[in-house]
Amino acid sequence: MSTTKWYVLYTRSRFEKKVYNSLCEMGIDAYLPLYKTLRHWKDRKKWVEEPLFRSYCFVNVNTKQYQDVLSVPGVVRYVWFNGKPAIITEEEIRLIKIACNSSYKIEPVLTIDFKLGQKVIIIKGIFKNYVGEIIEFKGKNRILFKITNSPTSFVVQIPKNFLMEY
Repeated sequence: MSTTKWYVLYTRSRFEKKVYNSLCEMGIDAYLPLYKTLRHWKDRKKWVEEPLFRSYCFVNVNTKQYQDVLSVPGVVRYVWFNGKPAIITEEEIRLIKIACNSSYKIEPVLTIDFKLGQKVIIIKGIFKNYVGEIIEFKGKNRILFKITNSPTSFVVQIPKNFLMEY
């Protein structure tokens, strides 16, 4: 039996949940990180779950299942990074799951002009021992967790007393 790896799928716009459900129905191990956001309409407000990474879904497949995933309606292609399929580690998937299930404010980052910032280590809370980069000081520290081998990122707001210089 071949081992599985987490790959990044690029989906049609607004098809993330449909792709995820179809993959699960096929028995494919898939993960779609969601976060809650308050949507405002003319007549009401409502909390909804949105994909953390627009047009992305993660699949944990072996070489045999790799091609089968491409037949799912809404899947455009696998994401490639540095000339190879983007592979996400189990640890990175675990970190995303922790972030999405936490009480921290999570928000997607579409594009960021990465600049060198102070590296910090988190000393308290569920992100304890993770290293991040401070990207903004506006009342609250915002820590950028850069996911390796992937074009995706997310921002988590962490209290100042949870941080220590790295």
